[in-house]
Amino acid sequence: MSSSSFVPRVLLPLLILTGTSAGRVLSPLFAQEASGLRAVAAEEEPVAVARPPITTTGEVRENLHLKPGDIVSVNVFGEPSLSGAFPVGPDGGIVFPLLGSLKAAGATTAALGSEIKARLEADYIRSAQVSVAIAQEAKLAPNTVTVIGQVMRPGQVAFEKEISMDLFTAISTAGGLTERADRSRVEMKRRAGDDFRTQYLDLEGDRAFKLQDKDTIIIHAIPEKIVAEKVVQTISIIGEVKNPGQINLKDDQPIDIITAIATAGGFTPLARTSKVRVRRINSAGAVENFEVNVSKMQKDNTQPFMLLPNDSVTVPQTIF
Repeated sequence: MSSSSFVPRVLLPLLILTGTSAGRVLSPLFAQEASGLRAVAAEEEPVAVARPPITTTGEVRENLHLKPGDIVSVNVFGEPSLSGAFPVGPDGGIVFPLLGSLKAAGATTAALGSEIKARLEADYIRSAQVSVAIAQEAKLAPNTVTVIGQVMRPGQVAFEKEISMDLFTAISTAGGLTERADRSRVEMKRRAGDDFRTQYLDLEGDRAFKLQDKDTIIIHAIPEKIVAEKVVQTISIIGEVKNPGQINLKDDQPIDIITAIATAGGFTPLARTSKVRVRRINSAGAVENFEVNVSKMQKDNTQPFMLLPNDSVTVPQTIF
């Protein structure tokens, strides 16, 4: 066959690169039929040069569904700019040159390859050869339970899928209980469909209770008992009484000096009953001193001297 008589009858797809470096796109440019092309010499044998596909450690498993975190290897034969490794993002998609975002999670590698092939052939490449493999699988996230409330380190506790987690171990991993933790009222919330089921546990009796992934453990505090302590008000009696010391006052029951001395056992034989002294701190913080003739008060049956909380009564000794 002479060089003048050989005319290639195939269409030669050519891709030219246009645009700026920040946003380059490929546009198809197809050659016309060979009437205007240079003839190939008879001695020139047409040679197809094939680039080897990108090798990956991924394994083609057509029945395996992709998931976020997987890395897929896409090889478009003869197009290194379109070949490479693409991560499946948290939204389940990959970003592919020319095509933009493609949904990958939930699809098999074969299905993803078919979609890439169809979309490339629709606008860019005739008879595209596309292969897709998993280059790296996402690591399976461990199970977690959340432990909050009265524990030393509230937060998530992780455990491997093949290892069971019990209530006691989860709480221990969270640092253990605080001093205010109510061991008998542990709340466990577990998802049941679109709702949560609540169960109350006792740490002593339910320490081996098996937890599941995404359970939430709430350690409640022991209820604070707010008890208003009553301030016990007193008066002090010292000196010549049989039982010197403090006398507790009862609520709403005022006490006079005669009753107070009687409560202290009464006067001793050496008591100077006409010169009993009362020391008092008034509301302004100033000290007031009173001298009370208790013996006269007893004889005359006059109005007794009323004592106030924190008064100090001193019964002096008789001077002979």
